[in-house]
Amino acid sequence: MAKTRYELVTHKFAGGRFDDNGLDVDVLPDLVAFKTILVDTAKELWRRKHPERQRLPNNFEESLSLKFYTIQPGSAGVPLMREVEASDELFPRPPDELDEAVEIVADSIDAVSADRALPDLLPKNIIPLFENYGKTLRADEHIELKPAKRQAFTRYSSRERERLLQVVQAGYEDVVDLTGEIRAADLDGNNFTLKLADGAKVSGKFSPQQETDITNALREHASRWLHVRGHAEFLASGVLKRIVSVEDLKVQIAGDKPFDPSVRPIWEVIEEIGASVPAEEWDKVPTDGAVNLDHYLYGHAKKT
Repeated sequence: MAKTRYELVTHKFAGGRFDDNGLDVDVLPDLVAFKTILVDTAKELWRRKHPERQRLPNNFEESLSLKFYTIQPGSAGVPLMREVEASDELFPRPPDELDEAVEIVADSIDAVSADRALPDLLPKNIIPLFENYGKTLRADEHIELKPAKRQAFTRYSSRERERLLQVVQAGYEDVVDLTGEIRAADLDGNNFTLKLADGAKVSGKFSPQQETDITNALREHASRWLHVRGHAEFLASGVLKRIVSVEDLKVQIAGDKPFDPSVRPIWEVIEEIGASVPAEEWDKVPTDGAVNLDHYLYGHAKKT
């Protein structure tokens, strides 16, 4: 299918070393760090939209590749381009998670710059990635970001970077999707303890409406697990501290994994392996293998 290329965001370095409009190669790690932030944000956005699926679609990350082909004249601006499948003019390609990620990251930087709360759409486990973004900037330098659909630039400097990292150091709250064995429940305080697959235990709060599911899962904890979706508090290190609220709770058979439609069917994998074998090798495969399997495996006499 035909491909088309479009500008996702312009990444401009300003001040200090960039006043001569040249791009110092020492700042290239910042471009890599910026891409990592965008791609990981896009992944988290997709997972939020598809909580029932355990894995990302095939080639999802490959579809999020970014390239730059030029440095803008008169500045140290780097237009980051994206290549996607061309869409019909009557039905243009809708924005996807990477397009959304660019907007969310810009909104988040604007928020900390203006001392506002971070947008709820920003996955909080992404914030630690800002540690590597802007790491090469000096005191008199900054980055200006402009998503393609915006007119104004978003300013990012060591000040915004430090403020974002301060949010992480204080801990944060984010969405969670967990499955585990319920080990204890306090019906008076609406508290429960969930043991995860790695052996870690986490406590949480449930609503009165969820009490029946909690008690049933506790009574049959050896054969029933809880699948919990909600919000949780995390330590600065990213370690799960506690479940703050439960939006959805389901009881399922222990060890039972939900169907994941994103996993490739086994017959597709087999066909792919078969297609990789040269034709001359297939010609060597005996046509009577089903009848004379013992002959070809163990050297027994052939059957007629």
